[in-house]
Amino acid sequence: MIYYDILLVAIACITMPFIVAVMLDIFYAERKKVRFSLRRTSVWYIAMFALSFIPSVLLVTQNV
Repeated sequence: MIYYDILLVAIACITMPFIVAVMLDIFYAERKKVRFSLRRTSVWYIAMFALSFIPSVLLVTQNV
């Protein structure tokens, strides 16, 4: 059951960080006067995913 809950949290944490990462890179590129970068967006995405997924997993596993 716990793995199923973690899988659901992972699926829920995939879409929102992607939207935030794209928005962050657009604002960053606009402010620094550089082009939009998919590589930089993927780094933003990894950071946003970690910030949303790790606390969620800790919360789910704490209640077991």
